[in-house]
Amino acid sequence: MSRRSFTRAFKRETGMGVAVWRQQVRLLEALSMLSTSSAVTTVALDVGYDSASAFCAMFQRAFGVPPSKYAF
Repeated sequence: MSRRSFTRAFKRETGMGVAVWRQQVRLLEALSMLSTSSAVTTVALDVGYDSASAFCAMFQRAFGVPPSKYAF
């Protein structure tokens, strides 16, 4: 299957593009990690962000609060 065929099929099956899906998976994993009192910087790097600030910006856009407010 070509890359283009895969991305079309993926969008048809899931209703979202691969990049959006990947972002959602990263954020869900981050929520799980934050709930175990992991440091925000550690979570950011572990889920694949290049910096804590990029992670914090994405988290804020997605959930409306910074990750430091979510951590238990």
